[in-house]
Amino acid sequence: MLRVTDEMILSAALYNLRRNSRKLFRLQVMAASGKRILAPSDDPLGAIKVIDYNSQLSRFEQYQRNIAFGLSWLQRTEGVLQDLEELVSRAHEIAVSQSSGTADAQSRASCAGIVREIKAQVWQLSNASLGGRYLFAGLKNDQPPYAEDGSYQGDTGEFQISVGQGVRVAVNLVGPEVFSFGSTDLFQELEELAQALENDQPDLIAQKLDTLDQALRQLINARAKVGARVERLESYKGILEGSALKVKERLSEIEDADIAEVITELATREAVYQASLLATRRLLEENLVSLMG
Repeated sequence: MLRVTDEMILSAALYNLRRNSRKLFRLQVMAASGKRILAPSDDPLGAIKVIDYNSQLSRFEQYQRNIAFGLSWLQRTEGVLQDLEELVSRAHEIAVSQSSGTADAQSRASCAGIVREIKAQVWQLSNASLGGRYLFAGLKNDQPPYAEDGSYQGDTGEFQISVGQGVRVAVNLVGPEVFSFGSTDLFQELEELAQALENDQPDLIAQKLDTLDQALRQLINARAKVGARVERLESYKGILEGSALKVKERLSEIEDADIAEVITELATREAVYQASLLATRRLLEENLVSLMG
């Protein structure tokens, strides 16, 4: 018959104490983190699902960042187009007033200076940028798209962002979509209007009304494109938010602990641990007395 020695009893007591300590620590971590799965061994299948769901959420977050950037780009573009529309409308008003019989050489010469200022502002807006990238340069957006003479230096590439699995959306307008129409462009038309004003040529001034109308229609169409893309990105943003919410709910079902249950068990385990600690202490004291005796 196996004889139970004091050493065996003490060893068993220490083993139970360590086991209760590990269980208590695990419950404390669960209570602090709110998580049920602390290691893959706690629930191997659940841990795999947690990794998958977190990977999905990470992709969703990247798509959402892309959309936020795209919306900022489009909002900046919309602001520039609005400023351009106001400038072209101002040039159109000048052409209307200075092509009439009430205008004279002096008023036309004065307005020529205003048109040249408008042209300079249009050129500045043609090279508008966001975060170091030029809005109207296509994919060559690391350098200004328009030279001082109004020639286009960019390309016609689409600057696209990823908004979903296999889904990309272009957010840019290239320069010719905004500044060119027919066989001419806005810079040339403003320059010719300024020259007609300087040379006191009301008939030529009147001819520019049609081309400035074309320029305005071009800008209105460009703003419509921007508005449609904003709506599309907002739609994808809503879809992503809904998908992310569903994934978070599934993740919570697998990963999150029942805090009320954990706290109840924690209180029980603390009592068990304290009892184990007290019992082990008594055994150690008895063993020490026995050794000294």
